Amino acid sequence: RQAATYRAGRVLLAGDAAHIHLPAGGQGMSTGILDAVNLGWKLAAEVTGRAHPDLLDTYHAERHAVGARLLLNTRAQGTVFLGGRESDPLRALFAELIAYDDVKRHLAGAVSGVDVRYDLGTGHPLTGGRVAPRALVGPAGETSTAQLLHPARGVLLDLADDPEVRTAAAPWHDRVTVTTAKPADAPHDELADVKALLIRPDGHAAWVSAAPGGEGLTDALHRWFGPVTDREAVPA
Repeated sequence: RQAATYRAGRVLLAGDAAHIHLPAGGQGMSTGILDAVNLGWKLAAEVTGRAHPDLLDTYHAERHAVGARLLLNTRAQGTVFLGGRESDPLRALFAELIAYDDVKRHLAGAVSGVDVRYDLGTGHPLTGGRVAPRALVGPAGETSTAQLLHPARGVLLDLADDPEVRTAAAPWHDRVTVTTAKPADAPHDELADVKALLIRPDGHAAWVSAAPGGEGLTDALHRWFGPVTDREAVPA
């Protein structure tokens, strides 16, 4: 079962309060944790007065669809695991399909939740997807996306040493960490053609650009990290 809405005014639902199902593969736990990760940084922005007016509404918009897919997934697994002889053809079909690597990757992504991609509008194909952990190297030395995200702030990766990108992000210096670096395993990395990447605190790409200059970056920063005032701008 699934709650019809994850937000009703000041009440927000997450984890088993939002969805309950067959606990196959520990998916209830992992999905509940990801609910909390999606919601936590948005609540923090709200209580500090830095949230865009509709930021909290994006919690339901993003996570309800994930919960619905979870129920579909666990119902299918229930039929395979718990069904009688009538489920034997389905088991045989799954055994045949899972021999294909693409099917394995698809099912692994669905069960783990690492393939979740939020609908954040049109743009680069990586927009909305989870940014996989990767090593980075830049003028300041070696780091990683996981290390940069640890303080629970937004992260802007300047992958082309572009001063326009850094200048555009400067007013959000108190809530977004700007790092100039490149993937350590380039050019085979999926970020090889990316010039700049804005990552939300939950690890999902909010804005991705394959062109220099940072077009659209200011809008993305305002949407996900709220408005800024003159007092919050970088001191002269």
